[in-house]
Amino acid sequence: MRQAAVHNATRSCFRSSVDQYELAWAAGFFDGEGWAAAVSEPHRRTSQPKARVNQADSARVPAVLTRFQTALGGLGRLAGPTRLEGRVDLYRWEVTSRADVAELLRLLSTHLGSVKLQELNSALGAAAVTNGAQAQGDDDSWTAWAAGLFDGEGWCSTYAHRSHAGYVSGEMGVTQSASIGEPEVLTRFNCIVGVGRIYGPYEQVGATMPVFRWKAAAQRDVERVVAQLWPWLGPVKRAQAQRLLDALRSQPALPRGRPDWGSHKTHCIHGHDYATSRIRGYVPRGNGEQPRDSEQCLQCAREQARARREQKRRPAIDDDRRSHSEDARIYLLK
Repeated sequence: MRQAAVHNATRSCFRSSVDQYELAWAAGFFDGEGWAAAVSEPHRRTSQPKARVNQADSARVPAVLTRFQTALGGLGRLAGPTRLEGRVDLYRWEVTSRADVAELLRLLSTHLGSVKLQELNSALGAAAVTNGAQAQGDDDSWTAWAAGLFDGEGWCSTYAHRSHAGYVSGEMGVTQSASIGEPEVLTRFNCIVGVGRIYGPYEQVGATMPVFRWKAAAQRDVERVVAQLWPWLGPVKRAQAQRLLDALRSQPALPRGRPDWGSHKTHCIHGHDYATSRIRGYVPRGNGEQPRDSEQCLQCAREQARARREQKRRPAIDDDRRSHSEDARIYLLK
C-alpha cells in the first residue's frame, strides 16, 4: 500500500509538469504509430488492456520514443531491441496495465482521432467512441499534433523532374489506411497545413486495408509545411526536411513553361523564328467567331495561302477527294 501511494504521488508530480503542446504532439504520434487492444495471455483468465508504439533504430532507443514517454509525464516503459535477421532493431514504448491504459487515454483524448480513441476504449471495455476531436482554427496545439503525426508516418523525398533534365522535384507525404473513405487523421492534417492533397485508395503489399496518402509537391507548399511543423518536429524528420529543402534551394530557378508548348517560345510550331517573321493577333475568318488570345505567324499564313492556291490549280483527276475505287473519267463527268 505504501509503495502504491508513493507511485501515485510520483505520477501526480509528473502530471503537473506535462506540457500541453507536447501532449498534442504525442497524440499525433500515437495516431500515426500507436495501437491498443485487450490481449489474452495464457496465464490469465481475463484479457489485459495494453498499448504500444513501435519504432526502429539501428543504434539506440529512438529519440521519438523517449520524447513520447516524457510528454506523458514518464508513463509507461521503453523496451527492446527486438532483433530479426535482415531487419532494423525494433524498440517499443508500452503500457500493460488497465490503470496505465486509462491514464494514456485521459492524457491524449483531447487530440486523438476516432480510430485510436476507439481502440483505447475497446481495450478498456468502455463504450464506443464515434468521433475524435476536431481541429480548432489557428490553435498551435493542432500544429503540434500534425507534427506528431508526421514524426510517426511522414516522409520527404526527391525525384528527377519530369520535364526539365538536371532538376529535381520534392515531395512530402503522410500515409494512412482506412477501411471506408479517407482516413480522418489525414483529412485533419490536410486542414491544419492548408496545402497538398489526399490521394488514394491504393493497394499495397502487406496492407490489410486500402492505403491513402496526403502529399505536397510544389516547392512553395513544401516550404510552408516545413516552416509550420518545424518547431515541434523530431530530429529525424527535421533532418529529412532539411535535406529536401537544401536540394530544392541549391538548384537554379526553374525555367517557367515549356518553349515548345508555347510559353515564352521563340519559334512557331513550324519552326519559323519569331525574331525574323512578323506575327499578328489571330483573326478568325468565320462569321460570329471571337478573336483568340493568341498570335499567328505571318510566314505560316503565307505558306498556307500558297498551298490553297496550288490546290485549286491542280487538275481534278488528281483531286485527293476522289475515291480510289472510282474511275477518273466518271469523276470528271460529275
